[in-house]
Amino acid sequence: MRFPARSAHVGIPSTLLTSLVTLALLHPNALRAQEAGHEATADEAHYRYAIAGFIGATRVHGDNEFTLGIEGGVALNREWSLGVVIERAERERDSTLVLAGVGWHPSGPGFRLQLAVGVKDLSGEAETTFRAGLGWEKEIHGGWFVKPYVAYDVIRNEDNEGLFGVYVGKFF
Repeated sequence: MRFPARSAHVGIPSTLLTSLVTLALLHPNALRAQEAGHEATADEAHYRYAIAGFIGATRVHGDNEFTLGIEGGVALNREWSLGVVIERAERERDSTLVLAGVGWHPSGPGFRLQLAVGVKDLSGEAETTFRAGLGWEKEIHGGWFVKPYVAYDVIRNEDNEGLFGVYVGKFF
């Protein structure tokens, strides 16, 4: 019996799969460890999870390409969070980006520095991508928030790209 050759578009790259499995296994244990010996103070956010939509632009070859995305995250404690991002820039070639990363909130809720790793599918070839990002989450009402965001992506074998825009989302 002969099996068909695997397409470049089928399957999840092992780096991304490893990152997602690590996130799935890590966050429940980390949350339990944080809850065990820590009582929240009045100024700490009581939300653990967030989901948000992104609208903005990716700076590519001197042009701004319209970009949409979605982000999901979990707070490990007041200073650290984990998240997953999926984005797509509008251009002639496939430009879907999937990232898993860590966020550091040096002053607690609000300002966030992010580092992430993932893959970007450019013209059918998945390229490893590293991201550094800055955001400012501001709760507006009842768990809803806005987050202005800027990032810089370093893409293997491709030109690096900047990203800017805003997330609108909900804390849970």
